[in-house]
Amino acid sequence: MRSDDFARSSFLFFFFFLGGPSPFWTDGPSASSQFVDMCSTFPAESESCGEPKRRFFYNTTSQRCEPFLHRGCTWNLNQFYTIEECQRHCGKIEKPGSCPPSPMVITTECLTGCMHDGSCPDDQKCCSFGCALRCSDPLKDLCRMPPEKGPCHANIQNWYYDWQTRRCKRFTFGGCLGNKNNFKKRKECQLRCARRST
Repeated sequence: MRSDDFARSSFLFFFFFLGGPSPFWTDGPSASSQFVDMCSTFPAESESCGEPKRRFFYNTTSQRCEPFLHRGCTWNLNQFYTIEECQRHCGKIEKPGSCPPSPMVITTECLTGCMHDGSCPDDQKCCSFGCALRCSDPLKDLCRMPPEKGPCHANIQNWYYDWQTRRCKRFTFGGCLGNKNNFKKRKECQLRCARRST
């Protein structure tokens, strides 16, 4: 292991596991602020220490992981060996699929386990779980997906299939994105989902 690899690994171990703020497992509201702190700092400047090395940091202005030349021995948390590592910790990666509905009653401790899809393993998504965010398996069956208005501001009255009541119901669609549990006509909804659940 290279000396700078060892130094970074040791720093991260002591920082995350011996009392420093963690962007992954922390209580409630402080989770997002700690995530922002980690990803909003710029790479530390220090005296030249050996050959410049290509590293990556998260640029909050462009909202992208970008390369830079690391010339020193000093590390802060917004410095990564690969662009994949940077995206996993700071990039707002959106994985395909939809989150399952958040439970109505929470009986477990309110802990945040992720900040975005990129911090979840494999094809899991970062989903709302009552008072926190957790990595969850995405819904693959469109008929089980919750109604999703999307980010646009139209007020289109479409239909979605409610798996719990086994009925097609009206919902307001914003006009863009959303998920596939979205039908213009009730009959389309019934043909796609209702017959399968009987």
